[in-house]
Amino acid sequence: MTHIITDIHAHVLPGVDDGPEDLTATQALLATFHSTGVHRVFCTSHYHSPYFDVKQSDLEQGFSAVTQARSSHSLELALGAENRISAEFIADIQAGTVHTLGSTNYVLVEFETPKITSQALDIVYELIVRGYRPIMAHPERNLALQRKPALADTLLDAGLLLQATAVCFQQAEKHAHQSAKLAWSLLRQGKISVIASDAHNTTSRPPDLMTAYDNISLQLGSSVAEELMSNANAIWNNEMCEQVKIEGKGAKRTTRLFRRS
Repeated sequence: MTHIITDIHAHVLPGVDDGPEDLTATQALLATFHSTGVHRVFCTSHYHSPYFDVKQSDLEQGFSAVTQARSSHSLELALGAENRISAEFIADIQAGTVHTLGSTNYVLVEFETPKITSQALDIVYELIVRGYRPIMAHPERNLALQRKPALADTLLDAGLLLQATAVCFQQAEKHAHQSAKLAWSLLRQGKISVIASDAHNTTSRPPDLMTAYDNISLQLGSSVAEELMSNANAIWNNEMCEQVKIEGKGAKRTTRLFRRS
């Protein structure tokens, strides 16, 4: 069976943040997406991060350069951003200039890692009342969640969707490091709505969603992997994500179903 594979979180634009250094590196990254079975990618450079000085014009120019220099791949690309929750982000909300994922109402947000503050959750509330649908990037990396995994319920109650990183599911859970174990645990509890590569390059942080989907299928059942795929596609199409259903303590194991095409 052929599945449409969407990656909602990837650093693709050349020379913008800690993603590809130049257009050549971007084209190599996009070729790797294509060869590993991905069809559609949101380009989500860091925005309002304290570590990168990225302007609106940088995003627009980077995306224009990528789309004008299309290689032989057949990927669909859309511009987005990984928005850091910050004072600058509050200004975007008030001005109605929030960087969504493409033309959807979905917004990818990144929390300050040491803690999750009530002020940050107030910002999430502001997004929701204005019609946005916020997605928290890589919750498994957040130190506050690592220390207190029950905070995931607070985030879900606040209206966030949780996006785990695909690399967390690319090895057996018993051999995983702390953040990957948290990602597996959240997924087993039905608290993860979507996974994404958060790819930056072809070497240290490459895209490989299919290995993650294969392992999830083996551990929790093909229906779980399919629901995660469907949610990524729903985000691309600006449709509602469905809750990922986990049967019992883990769905029936199955064979690898998700071959690259």
